[in-house]
Amino acid sequence: MPKYLLSLSFAFLILILSVSPASAQEYTEEITPEPTVAMQEAKPTTPSAIVKYDLAYPGILPDSPIYKLKVLRDKITVGLISNPQKKAEFYLLQADKGILAAAMLVDKKDFALAKETALKAEHNITMMTYDLWRFPKRLNLDFYNKLKTASLKHQEVLVSLMKRVPEEDGKVFQTVLDFSKRNWETIEQFQTSPNIVH
Repeated sequence: MPKYLLSLSFAFLILILSVSPASAQEYTEEITPEPTVAMQEAKPTTPSAIVKYDLAYPGILPDSPIYKLKVLRDKITVGLISNPQKKAEFYLLQADKGILAAAMLVDKKDFALAKETALKAEHNITMMTYDLWRFPKRLNLDFYNKLKTASLKHQEVLVSLMKRVPEEDGKVFQTVLDFSKRNWETIEQFQTSPNIVH
């Protein structure tokens, strides 16, 4: 086998094994032990306290030279998933990883790549909303609540990042935040649609 094929195969194997379920660090400034009103409502709004939800560790960041291999792997993976619930879970996982990756890139002062990563992360939620209508019934209540909490966590991180970047860069994170809120409205409409029965 040619050396470059062997190297490519090894890199791909390392990429597959690099996915870790490690928890995220918190990217917020305020800590309040009691849940906020926003956490109790069905419709997420920008939270003012820490949301208890662990974002999946992204592994390889977009600034890595082998990141494109990870993107290719993810595209192949999602294309092979036919179950709507499993596909929705996959999109949520990618969104969680992307939001944390954006925060990690802000830590590295790579604001341009952080903005792009945050936009792509929320796009995963948009893609997920397209698949919700393939569900035979409303979302499982546990998964619905998980989506709600994840949306609040994403919004919490985005609000935090807006405070840590130059004003012009913050506008992009505001845009992603607005996308997050609109995506949640779509999810809520699906869940409460009178045409869908349990």
